Amino acid sequence: MKFNQIGMGQFFRASSVLIILGLLVEIVSLLWFHPLSFVLFAFLGAILIGLGMVVYLASLVFAAIPISGNRE
Repeated sequence: MKFNQIGMGQFFRASSVLIILGLLVEIVSLLWFHPLSFVLFAFLGAILIGLGMVVYLASLVFAAIPISGNRE
């Protein structure tokens, strides 16, 4: 399945879910007083937010690619 067939809305939804999950993980880790909370904050939260940004930017790049069709 091509990126253009999936639709921009689904990419935006996926990226927003990843970013919101990352922010929720970071909020929980800030409220949790344990040495593992830093690991949760720094690795899991940052990875989820980073993946959300990558999905968003990839959706912008692949949506800008013109569909190869009749070029006249």
